[in-house]
Amino acid sequence: MRKTNHVKKFDNLLLFTPALALLMLGVGGCGQSSESKVVVSAQRRVRADVLTVSTTAIPSTYAVTGSIKALLNTTLASKAMGRVVSISVREGDLVRQGQEVVSIDNRELQAAVNVAQANLQASVVGEGSAKTSAVMEDRTTRAAIAQSESALMQSQAALAAAEARRDQVNAGLRKQEISQSHLVVSQAESTYKLARLELERTRILVAEGALAARELDLAQNRCDLAKGQFDIARESESMAKEGARSQEIRAVQEAVVQAGASVRQAKSALAQARAAAMTVALKRKEVEVAQAQVKHASAVDQSARVALSYSQILAPYPGRVVQRYVDPGALASVGTPLLGIEGGDYRLETVVPESILKSVKVGTTAKIQIDALGARDLTGQVVEIVPQGDPASHTFNVKFRLSTSTDVKSGMFGRAQIQTGMALRTLVPQSATWEKQGLHYVFVVNQQGIARLRMITWGDRIGDKIEILSGLNVGDKVISGRVTDVSDGDKIEASQS
Repeated sequence: MRKTNHVKKFDNLLLFTPALALLMLGVGGCGQSSESKVVVSAQRRVRADVLTVSTTAIPSTYAVTGSIKALLNTTLASKAMGRVVSISVREGDLVRQGQEVVSIDNRELQAAVNVAQANLQASVVGEGSAKTSAVMEDRTTRAAIAQSESALMQSQAALAAAEARRDQVNAGLRKQEISQSHLVVSQAESTYKLARLELERTRILVAEGALAARELDLAQNRCDLAKGQFDIARESESMAKEGARSQEIRAVQEAVVQAGASVRQAKSALAQARAAAMTVALKRKEVEVAQAQVKHASAVDQSARVALSYSQILAPYPGRVVQRYVDPGALASVGTPLLGIEGGDYRLETVVPESILKSVKVGTTAKIQIDALGARDLTGQVVEIVPQGDPASHTFNVKFRLSTSTDVKSGMFGRAQIQTGMALRTLVPQSATWEKQGLHYVFVVNQQGIARLRMITWGDRIGDKIEILSGLNVGDKVISGRVTDVSDGDKIEASQS
């Protein structure tokens, strides 16, 4: 309605301004007498708000453009060959981290896992058998060595005893030993005589009936025992006086020879037992080989399990499916793209000239405008400045993290307003302007208080104000509101604002 009123006024322009009234007065005077008078309508007076044009310091910005991209963008591909069994998502679906999104036929991979498990179990059993055999061999060898060492010590002791006996026999008895044997004979003789006297007295007493017949038997037994000991003592004394006989010498020499043979035999058995310890070392080597086989089988089993896991394609992070490349039944080979997933924050990736790079720092915020979202503005924060620029265009890639918005999508076009400093600008309320055929106008109040139509050039829209690039000067007075009630040439009764 406002523009319609302005168009009517601008098209007619038949308003009676003072200059037009004088022109009509002159024209009318040419064809009439001096007494003729022209009646001029009175000039219209309008009350309106008037403001004085001034400059305002506002941030100076530089607009850079770019595209929206997600922080994470991944193409899931197959690492196993097989037929696609199922795909549980489509484009636009949200996925959780670790969610299975694609399944590939894994029967061959499962069979490989079963074989690997069987080999691993066999290797474990073999390792256990090798360890048991090694332990048993070690214990047996240790027992044999201990037994051989004990036998050697016994045979060496027997040899030493035989050699001592031989030396004793060869050396004969000493005088002290001969005297000792004579003393033994004397003691045995005295005991024998006493036993005979005791026997005679017992006989008499038994004959007289003083003692029982049993006492006579006991006395006779004691006498016989004493006589035997006396005979043995005399024989020993005789042998001591005569010296060793040739049979005894040969016997002790033969005993020494036999004891020496026993020592040699014991040493041989000990050497054989110690040699058998080498078998224990071989058994230990067999245990090490078995352990290595277990490790190899375990690695093969792990590899088979990893290969089996390739048949289940999982979402690497929470995000959204943006592309689906295959359908169930398709043959997937290694490297075949299956799904495209993006996640994380959305970013506006822009190209910034090096001339304003000094105004951009990590953490700097900027107003982000995305054409697809209309007039709604987002806030972006610089999170990354690629350190290497383009030497041909002298530009750098700057990435803005966007404030949360569910309407943002990858690939959208956007622009960021980077503040480069402060600048003085001429601003007027948008309500002070009006438009006709793509041109913009304001009413300027001159020094006489008359409203005059003036064409202006718009700049940026800042809130409810418009930047004026040309057409107004600082100090000009313009009508700031209700311009539809004003016509060119009206006398303005203004209230300054």
